[in-house]
Amino acid sequence: MSFSNEFRIHGNLARDPRRGRTGSGVTTAFYVVAVEHQSRQGDSVQTSTDFIPITTYGKQAESDLKYLAKGKEVSVRGRVRSWYDSVQKRGGFCFEPEPGCVRYIGAPIPRPEPALEGEHDSWLQDYEAAMPQYDAVPHTTRPTRIAARA
Repeated sequence: MSFSNEFRIHGNLARDPRRGRTGSGVTTAFYVVAVEHQSRQGDSVQTSTDFIPITTYGKQAESDLKYLAKGKEVSVRGRVRSWYDSVQKRGGFCFEPEPGCVRYIGAPIPRPEPALEGEHDSWLQDYEAAMPQYDAVPHTTRPTRIAARA
């Protein structure tokens, strides 16, 4: 039996990227990609949007911070990573692109800030509120190969 832990998304940045640093000083970039998808229900086509949080590290993060902006179209491929802090008994996940797997497409698109509403949007607000706590968690559970590439 074969398993795969890979994601591929294509969408636009919902907000400008946010800069951060790991405990060891590696630069991070956090941004959210809005991905629209359509589904059919009878004769009607429903369009909805998912908001996918992305975290990049090292050289990829520096490039993302330099070239990405709200509304910019981007294509991302990577892996889903989970984390758990046994002291605080909290955990979560993040989407981490593999180095070189973020493609910048087109120019930034000017548009007004969408009002956050709906079940996914409340989740996104909770996720962003928890990010400072995640940044403070020692990254001892992070794979060594990511830290070595940064």
